[in-house]
Amino acid sequence: MTGAPDAPIQVLRQMVHANPALQQRLFAMVDAGEFSVAVCQLAMQAGLAWTEEDVLQAMRIGRRAWSDRKLT
Repeated sequence: MTGAPDAPIQVLRQMVHANPALQQRLFAMVDAGEFSVAVCQLAMQAGLAWTEEDVLQAMRIGRRAWSDRKLT
């Protein structure tokens, strides 16, 4: 991931949010490797250079943010 760290993920989120069929396909994946390959393919379509490790890192960051949130 190069450039601003949030920019590529925002582009990919917009792609997924705009496509319900893609959402279903990605949400159905239970294998992290399969998911990361699919996200890398999406990134490539958007002109982004993401590796599987970039995707796995973003997933770790998301999980950490989720577990660190404060419940009120």
